[in-house]
Amino acid sequence: MDALTAKRRSNSGRIYGRHELKWDSLKLRLKSGRLLATVEPDAKLPKMYRVRLPGAGLTDMVNLTWAKDAAISLVLGDLNKQGQQETAGEASPMRYFAEVIPRIASRL
Repeated sequence: MDALTAKRRSNSGRIYGRHELKWDSLKLRLKSGRLLATVEPDAKLPKMYRVRLPGAGLTDMVNLTWAKDAAISLVLGDLNKQGQQETAGEASPMRYFAEVIPRIASRL
């Protein structure tokens, strides 16, 4: 996300909620149709899934229910991110997870 987009988002005061998201099979979208995340079956273990955010790697394996919940949490955290940075003590674990996964994935 570029600085202009971040500034618009933080100035808009818009807060997204679960009711604005919809599942299209294993794809999480805004009701407008924009793809936000996908839940993918693990390549090796049956009945295990991973979440993929656009521009990021895959999360750890979890069951389908947890994968869908994680996708929603990660997406809402990203959509509702404010222009201010939180300190490590204030940051939610899910936001930390969403920011760390792309860095880890880029090293693989």
